[in-house]
Amino acid sequence: MPNLAAIDPAVLSIQRIEAVPRILAAVARITGMRFTAVARVTDTRWMACAVQDGLGFGLPAGGELELESTICNEIRQHRQPVVFGHASQHAVYATHHTPLRYGLESYMSVPIFRKDGEFFGTLCAIDSRPADLDDPVIVETLQLFAELIGIQLELSDDLDAARLRLRDAEFREQVLATTEREIRDLLLPVVTNLYLLRTSPSLSGEAGELVTDMEASCDQLTSMLRSKLDIALGRVAQDTPD
Repeated sequence: MPNLAAIDPAVLSIQRIEAVPRILAAVARITGMRFTAVARVTDTRWMACAVQDGLGFGLPAGGELELESTICNEIRQHRQPVVFGHASQHAVYATHHTPLRYGLESYMSVPIFRKDGEFFGTLCAIDSRPADLDDPVIVETLQLFAELIGIQLELSDDLDAARLRLRDAEFREQVLATTEREIRDLLLPVVTNLYLLRTSPSLSGEAGELVTDMEASCDQLTSMLRSKLDIALGRVAQDTPD
């Protein structure tokens, strides 16, 4: 098993997206191919982020391939999908080094982009037997899945950034102070009316004590909500991966 602590953080982000296993299963059904994966592809590295292997290809999540041996490296450069259903009968891929090296007959791979257009990697499917991939709806569906993964990556990164900020004591105190102020603003009409009641000459002694108790309850409520929020923020910060 790969050491997940040493893996690119982007790979861990893919593994935290709950929909990815279902997407890989759907890709296998749609394409008829037995190996599907999400790959992180950079200018120096190809790594499997998530894998469904019904082919026995033997590459686990976290496993790597030589970058130059992959078609994904070409996709990183031209940023377009690559699809072929029968490599040995294809004008280009019959002699291409990737299907020859890995014994592939069918292949489909589409790029995954981050929100800002940065290339992340690919969503791909491979098989040692031919597949019917002529229907354009198939590649369009994979592109939609790839777009969904890209969106989920951004959401995951935004959540991690927020959690890291919560580790900063000064920032947490700012959040707490702002929240406490908003709570007090919500209670302001109640507190104001209680003050008017307490200062009214017609208020009896027993009623005055009741008003005082209600004012104290408002203060206690504010303190309690602040305390609970502090605890909640602390728990979120502790859950942040290092």
